[in-house]
Amino acid sequence: MQSHTNWSNVLLTDSGFYYDNELDKPLDLLINRFRAMLQKSFAETTVLFIPTASMQDELKAKEITNRLKNELLAMGFLSSNITIHDIDGSLTTSDAMKFDVIYLTGGNTPYLAKRVTKVDFDKIIKEFIYANKVYIGMSAGSALLAVHFNVDEINDPQFCGLGLLKAYFSAHCDDNTPTYIDLPLPHMLLKKIKP
Repeated sequence: MQSHTNWSNVLLTDSGFYYDNELDKPLDLLINRFRAMLQKSFAETTVLFIPTASMQDELKAKEITNRLKNELLAMGFLSSNITIHDIDGSLTTSDAMKFDVIYLTGGNTPYLAKRVTKVDFDKIIKEFIYANKVYIGMSAGSALLAVHFNVDEINDPQFCGLGLLKAYFSAHCDDNTPTYIDLPLPHMLLKKIKP
């Protein structure tokens, strides 16, 4: 596996690419950043779409998968270029590296972290990122990259992420969310942006 720190094609979102799940409210800042990270058009881009973080709840999984896939389609991605995968150990690194984008969606972050590490999918994510391919995180998929994603339980190992971001991480923050300053690493807050 490659190992370097000069990767830059990571985009962490709080709630996806549209405000309040409404396709008439695109978050142009995020969409334009995503477009700039790619070497091709959205219509030509292949996406490995991973809704695993929501898979504990079948209805939630279906809702998140449909909503975020519809966002990609609204942006110009082709349905035939979006492959939905629930992390189960069946995907090899070489198969994953054929995609242009890995998109990990939201849900239960400890559940996602456990599934990722259980089948060594963390190694695939790191190889993908180190190769400067495009990684998109949404909520849990964003928090997964941090050292730790629960500042209220910093000694609990179930809240440990992959450590690519040398920080503690909180998602779905607002202007009143406190930034912890007494942690061993910086505390990153991910907020929902408005169109």
